[in-house]
Amino acid sequence: MDPKKILAPPSFSTAPDPQALTSAPPTFSSAPDFSKTKQSRRQERSRSRSPKDKDRSRRPDRRDERSRQGDRSRGEKRRDSSRERSSRRRHSRERSSRRRSTSPDRKRHRDERRKQEKEPLHSGQLETGIMFVIDRYGDRDQLRYGIDQSKVPFFHRLHRSSNYDKQKTLRDSSKTWEFADTKLKRLRIYPSSTPSDDPFANEVGHVRFEDFESKNVEIESDYVASGVDYRSVEGNKVKRMEEDPDLVESEVEEEGESFQDYIRNRTIQFNRDLDKHPYDTQLWLQFIEFQDEAANSLDTGTTAAEKTKSSKGSIADVKLSIFEKAMDLNPDDEELMLGYLACGAEIWETKTLLQEWDKVLRRHPDSIRLWSEYINLRQTNFASFTFGHCLEVFSTALKTLNKHLYPLQAKKAESNYEERENIESLMVYMVLRTCLFVKQSGYYERAVAILQGSIEFNLFQPQLFSMSLNKQTEKMASFDDFWDSEVARFGEEGALGWSEFYRAKHNGEAPEDNIVTSKDEKNDNDEYEMEFDSIVEWLSAERERDEKDRMPMRMSQADDDDDMDDDPFKITLSDDIRPFLFDITTSGAKESLIFSLFVLFGLPFTPPEVGTNTHFFTDTFTHNDMFLNQFWPRDDSPHSLVWYVAGVPMEPEHVTNDTDMYHFPISYPVGLSELFSRKDHHWFQCSSSSHVPNVVDQVFIRNAFEQLLSINRQDYLCIYYMAFESGLGYKNGRQLAKRLLSQQKENLILWNAYAQMEKSQGRMDEARKVYLTLLSRYQTFSESSQKSAPLIYRMFAQLELDQGQPDEALKILVSMSDSKPYDKNAPSPTVPTILRTREYFNQKKGQLSSLSESSLERQAAHDIILCSASFEYLSCGIEEASRVYEHALKYLKERHADRSYASETLWIEYARLHYHHAIKQTTSFGYQPQVVRSILLQALELYPNNTIFIALHAWNESRTKIYSRVKTFFDNSLKKDPNVILWLSAIYNELHRSKPYQVNQTRDFFERSIACTKTRCSILLWKLYIEFEMKQKSYSKAQSLFYRSLRECPWSKELYLIGIQKFQLSKKEINELISLIMEKEIRLRVSPDDQLKN
Repeated sequence: MDPKKILAPPSFSTAPDPQALTSAPPTFSSAPDFSKTKQSRRQERSRSRSPKDKDRSRRPDRRDERSRQGDRSRGEKRRDSSRERSSRRRHSRERSSRRRSTSPDRKRHRDERRKQEKEPLHSGQLETGIMFVIDRYGDRDQLRYGIDQSKVPFFHRLHRSSNYDKQKTLRDSSKTWEFADTKLKRLRIYPSSTPSDDPFANEVGHVRFEDFESKNVEIESDYVASGVDYRSVEGNKVKRMEEDPDLVESEVEEEGESFQDYIRNRTIQFNRDLDKHPYDTQLWLQFIEFQDEAANSLDTGTTAAEKTKSSKGSIADVKLSIFEKAMDLNPDDEELMLGYLACGAEIWETKTLLQEWDKVLRRHPDSIRLWSEYINLRQTNFASFTFGHCLEVFSTALKTLNKHLYPLQAKKAESNYEERENIESLMVYMVLRTCLFVKQSGYYERAVAILQGSIEFNLFQPQLFSMSLNKQTEKMASFDDFWDSEVARFGEEGALGWSEFYRAKHNGEAPEDNIVTSKDEKNDNDEYEMEFDSIVEWLSAERERDEKDRMPMRMSQADDDDDMDDDPFKITLSDDIRPFLFDITTSGAKESLIFSLFVLFGLPFTPPEVGTNTHFFTDTFTHNDMFLNQFWPRDDSPHSLVWYVAGVPMEPEHVTNDTDMYHFPISYPVGLSELFSRKDHHWFQCSSSSHVPNVVDQVFIRNAFEQLLSINRQDYLCIYYMAFESGLGYKNGRQLAKRLLSQQKENLILWNAYAQMEKSQGRMDEARKVYLTLLSRYQTFSESSQKSAPLIYRMFAQLELDQGQPDEALKILVSMSDSKPYDKNAPSPTVPTILRTREYFNQKKGQLSSLSESSLERQAAHDIILCSASFEYLSCGIEEASRVYEHALKYLKERHADRSYASETLWIEYARLHYHHAIKQTTSFGYQPQVVRSILLQALELYPNNTIFIALHAWNESRTKIYSRVKTFFDNSLKKDPNVILWLSAIYNELHRSKPYQVNQTRDFFERSIACTKTRCSILLWKLYIEFEMKQKSYSKAQSLFYRSLRECPWSKELYLIGIQKFQLSKKEINELISLIMEKEIRLRVSPDDQLKN
């Protein structure tokens, strides 16, 4: 080494005092500077350091006493001068100064410039004695944050601060950089490698800052270390660079990446991937979705809301251009087309949107999904909606699908059976949507007629037409002849069906007209001829006519009806229903048609083996007429938001309630336990009679059941009919059950339903007699009938268990393994008997499968599992019973059937057993909320729309007084897949969670539900929200909601009438509302006269 280049070692008289820096390592700020004298360095250090640094670096040396006194003197002068200014200006200036550089040279230069340029302050005193000061110096905070001083942050991080004062700062390293200024650099803070006693240092998502001091003075490479540990500002990066330069280079690039760089790199990567995979539609959709994230980097607007508003149009244009390029490469992808149209709906006018839809449908006329979405658009678009146009859209969609279906039906091969069933089921769904739409628009008779015609056309058609599809013209002409005649149709008293009409006509027999108009009906119509003096009278007459005139009239009745000239829609001709008729060839679609009838009339019956994850349970449009029993709390009077205790305002006390779990919205597979349940048996009740309060509808449903059973005697139809009649009256239900059983004496399923009906009426002795008779005689029945024997044992044991007799229930289950029938007087089972019975159940579970192709075998396997679980519960305890359920559920999961209907019913019975154990406590084992919680959370993960699981989960958490888990479930489920059932359940839970309920939280759920794109067209949610605000006496909010509801649901006649009924509208508003009803072609049965409107 050249000795000339070696400089003299530094003098330790300028080195930092070790006694003053015992808690921190030496820094570059204390290093010797050979270019300046000791005195100049000391003065510059004193000027450059902040007051906090000065306090920390004070030494007891007397030679610095004079410097400290000078600093204090200058600080006092500055404070005295600042008192003359207003407090607001002072804080603003101090905040601004903290952001400025602390470099000595720059600060000295800036202070000198300010002394020269600063204008003098003008002050004075008014006549009132108020002192004032005029400060003409600009405020940078005002330019940056606005004139509202509350928006100015109180604290700013000093980017060049040299000390953290030994404090640990907790940050979320994964989120901080996203919300920072886009020009700032992202920092990745790594945890310390040394062990720490800080419990927060190892938390996930948080890091602990190291204790360090910034280095502001650079050390030249020519200097030689003098024994003091001078550390590099790069930390250990220099050492790592020597070991692995490539690793450090990539690390620097990653750590120095800004948010804009991140967006740019992601965009480049997407472009490269799309060039390699241009036909990957999911990649295109991800790139389009990424545009929303990229929009956050746009520096437009001062707030997030302004950014969204200002850049919404430009972002949509960018997305549309990407969609167009993607569709050029993938012209047949439905996801891209739907996304393109949904994106365009945000910025396009209604006319442009409909034109684009027409183009897409012309290019893809056979797309089922496109037609479904198009129907939703036309029904909910306020600007383009009219009843006639929307009804035409439904008929056009059915016509298009029928063209696609006809070639498949002509082949009628097993290979295309599933495809035919899917298309036919979709068309049945469209017919149901049409009927609901027509009904809710006020055309009740036409809705019933469309469904009558569809059932007659497919379920009661002559055998000649069912054997061949080549006689469509002749078939349609024959049906028109039947419909326009005066014979009774499906659902009417004395109806025989189209096939019987066709047979009688071709045999020369004249079908008799059996439609008779009573004198009472004629007299009832006279009362509507009166003039109305108020809008209340007109509204009452309109609603009364809606309740009475529900079935289609005949031409022979029109002559006796004086209102036919004003209301011609009472009669439905064959031309009105012909566009909605089509052939159904699959059994699944025919079953869907039958249940469409139940949905139209609001019955809670569910199709067999259909789970809650299906569209049947979650569709918004089919749940607008859902019956909600005791939805509002019993004491739902509005409570004051503020209570006064000794004159001091306080928040009202909210007393927690045990959740009323039995009245959650019905969304679960309805079985015997729910159809014939009693309130005192602590289980969910699904009474069909309360869902159909109208007498006319009740008569129609009774006739429909009779006529359906004449052609299709399915067990589920018989059970639903018995449940419907027993709900209307016990005598009617008993007579029906005896009549059905007289025709099917060996049907154990119907016998069990009859026993359950007796139990629901409180006639326990009668129910026991039925079960005892069956157990003594079923072995003489046919082999197919004996397969349902486990059902009898299970329900009989459940009856005794509900009555508090577990010993008798155990005897019943043990008798299954013996050849002897159950004997009430028999002694308790012995240990060998228990072991023999357990072995019997194990063998049966191995022989039967819950996934068998035979419905009888599937039901038998299900009943055997439940009997085995009940046996283990009564003989060993809840833990052994849980093992039976866990083993059965594991069997289904291994065969990828963990979300099937069989799995859901097992989960329901599993949860029911633990619920029964918790409330009854029939054994010595205690109730463990965490066990019940674990079961219910697993069930809700698979079936989030099942309200039995939701209700039990809310009940279990209410007993522990912890509600955060229920709220977390609703938040996660509504974020993942929102639907009307989840929103109604969340609102119901909030209403019944405490007393009084939390008004603002309930309002928040309502507002979020109608803001959701999937549920904002729910008439039911809008009605409940309006009623909620009326209960809070927020009439202006309720009226605002009313007008919003009309925009989202323009077809709902009920919403129009609610506005007239509940709000004090002016004459002008009433006239405008009635004009809007006429414009949208909503039906009014009683036309308001000119005197009322004026």
